[in-house]
Amino acid sequence: MQVPSATAAYSLPLAVLGYGDRQGLMEPLQTALRLAESAFGPDSQLQVAMELDPETDHEYLVIDVATTGMTVDEAVARKQQYTRQWVQAVPPEVIGKIRLVMDIG
Repeated sequence: MQVPSATAAYSLPLAVLGYGDRQGLMEPLQTALRLAESAFGPDSQLQVAMELDPETDHEYLVIDVATTGMTVDEAVARKQQYTRQWVQAVPPEVIGKIRLVMDIG
């Protein structure tokens, strides 16, 4: 029995898919999305994009979480929960290649 991947539930831009595939990040991205859903709730709005650091020219994936309806303290606590689980779930070299940002509002 095949279990649907976490990334299948999201419409990922081609740039994200290409970069993730080239860098071997699709499995860690699935992990990141599952952890974000767990931390922020199944109804959380997650979007994945590629970003380029203008100072270093390094590319990375960003998961943007809309924290609508949460207090700032609640959103920060959930981000801390996510971060604790994320650093335990993936190798150190992957941690900075997939980042989570919050849209608090």
